[in-house]
Amino acid sequence: MYNLFTGTEVIRIYEVYIDVFLAQNVLMDMQLLILTLLLLRERILFPRLAAASLAGGVGAVMILMSGIKYSITYVLSVLALNAVMILICVRRPTRGGMTFRKLVMGIIYLHGMVFAYGKLAECAGRLVGQRIAQIMVTGVIAGIVVFILAYRRLAETKRIYEVTMTQEGENVACRALFDTGNLLTDPVSGKPVSVVEETDIMRAWLEKYPQKYKVIPYQSVGEEHGILEGIVVDELVIRREKEQVVKRGAVVAFYKGRLSRDGDFQMILNHSLIM
Repeated sequence: MYNLFTGTEVIRIYEVYIDVFLAQNVLMDMQLLILTLLLLRERILFPRLAAASLAGGVGAVMILMSGIKYSITYVLSVLALNAVMILICVRRPTRGGMTFRKLVMGIIYLHGMVFAYGKLAECAGRLVGQRIAQIMVTGVIAGIVVFILAYRRLAETKRIYEVTMTQEGENVACRALFDTGNLLTDPVSGKPVSVVEETDIMRAWLEKYPQKYKVIPYQSVGEEHGILEGIVVDELVIRREKEQVVKRGAVVAFYKGRLSRDGDFQMILNHSLIM
């Protein structure tokens, strides 16, 4: 920077407090990781989210202290840090682990939002000051997260999925309604219970595998108490959009009759299988 009045060059020196820098990056990473997981349609596990945010903050401090300039090494270091944070957040996205494509998409989402966050904070800082700008940007991101969660919760309340139940290699496929009001649980194991229309094949399962037989008590409007027969299936697969949810040892209760008047679905999924 050049001073026109004195004719001398002025060097502007910035002070960076490592503890403040670390805290700011941890909080920013936590917000942006939540958005990234929502975009990837991944479950948010808060202990992993906290660990990933802390790793991101520590990584940012190490990159800062290393003195790496804006070069290819800096870019690769940031991208590698983003990949580490995403991998920490995701417990088991698929049977074979996280796919390369999903990891790349996560890095693109996260890196793009970090860039947008920085530019938004910089512009707001020039208008209202850095402290108020940080509060404003944090509020905007929190609002976006709340909106996405509310919209997704509303969209999930009446969604129908293709479901396959497997017992000793024998499969039964049906259409299942995801119902946030199904809170039925097995009193012995505490596992969530889904309700399915009884068929001859499933009735035969009770006879073939008596060790998996279940008796599930329930309460409903108009009938104070009731009992449903059920069974523990080897595997229950829920297909949703481009991914699938696999539940092993799932409990299903049999319903004698039709669950849907128009036949749109033959099963009611427990809310905790997807939420």
